[in-house]
Amino acid sequence: MKTIRVYIAAAIAVAIFLSYVAGVRIGVIRCKMHLADTVMEQISINTKIMEKTNEVVLHTGGADIRRILREKYTITE
Repeated sequence: MKTIRVYIAAAIAVAIFLSYVAGVRIGVIRCKMHLADTVMEQISINTKIMEKTNEVVLHTGGADIRRILREKYTITE
């Protein structure tokens, strides 16, 4: 009778420990998923910013850029 109680107590302890380990693993997976979502949102924002910047740069002609640089950075007397 005593051995059955010991086995039952051990089985309950093992079940509690395994449920704890499973809970920790699920928490880690959820954290990684949240981090991946955040990274994807940031990449999307960065891509939109790069598109706007490239649009401005591509629609500005080379002569216009040279003129602007010459006006800003030439040595004046």
